[in-house]
Amino acid sequence: MKRIVCFLIIMFILCTALIVVCPKETNAGSAENAQQNGNRPAAAPEPAQAASSQPKLMVEKYVLDRDYIEAGGSATVKVTIRNTSSSQDVKNIKLSYWEESAEILPAGTGTVYYKQIAKNSSCTWSFKVTATTTAQSRPHIATITMEYEDSNGNPLSASDRIILQVRQPVRLAYEEPSFPVRVTQGDRPSFSITLMNLGKSTIYNALVKIDIPGLSGGSLLIGTIPPGESQTGTTNLHVESEQLGKVTGTLLLSYEDEYGEHYEKEIPLYTTIEEKKEVTVPKESDTAKTASEFPGWLIWAAAGTLLFALISYFVSRWLKEKKQREEDEMRL
Repeated sequence: MKRIVCFLIIMFILCTALIVVCPKETNAGSAENAQQNGNRPAAAPEPAQAASSQPKLMVEKYVLDRDYIEAGGSATVKVTIRNTSSSQDVKNIKLSYWEESAEILPAGTGTVYYKQIAKNSSCTWSFKVTATTTAQSRPHIATITMEYEDSNGNPLSASDRIILQVRQPVRLAYEEPSFPVRVTQGDRPSFSITLMNLGKSTIYNALVKIDIPGLSGGSLLIGTIPPGESQTGTTNLHVESEQLGKVTGTLLLSYEDEYGEHYEKEIPLYTTIEEKKEVTVPKESDTAKTASEFPGWLIWAAAGTLLFALISYFVSRWLKEKKQREEDEMRL
């Protein structure tokens, strides 16, 4: 019996020892395994989700309701703004127009507000502009500024440029053409006209053409006329012999602006063509003929008689004065 009890006690002690020793060996094994794997890189943490990119606004296109703005005139501009983001809407959008030279002015403040532009969407801003009367004839660069917020309320801004063309109006005036009221067949009358450039842009290739029945040779190139200056052109016409009486025609005035655009204006002209009369030259005047009929001795006789009369007159006068002097002396 004692042997059995002793055997059970010994078995209990051995089991207890095994229970205590085995976890240590397991832990040691784990440490050893960790040491053996020490050169192996630790597993990389999962990457954080990348932040979405900022939404971008840009001027997609713009349109002017005419080819150009005339100085002193107005036009309508339509600007299309696009949200290029494929993931975010933009909100609290302020659009502004600004032109550096201040020669193309917007109606009102030149600004507009939009509550939102959805992703991959656009809006169109339509506004009116006016060019000043002194605006230079050239392309003008204007800026469209866009201020907005992304979906998180972060403030953003962008700007793009648009180009607006301005032209000064062409203002050509003329003095009343100097044209003769009457002309004669076969004559070459003179014609002149003065052109005045009253605008602020140069006039090119000013040409005058006269088209009147019975007259020819009426083309006159005046050429270039700078702003605020005048040019006078003169030419000679030829009156033909077939046409007679009152004739009516036109003066065609043509010219170009600095962009090559062609202008024409017709001015009415009229004159009367008279028949050329033959002038007969007398063979000899009556006086000359009469003088030639007198003989030479008769002319000399007349001249001598005149000379004798003059001498007699002066002698008689001298004698009379002498007698008067003698009488005056005797009285003294």
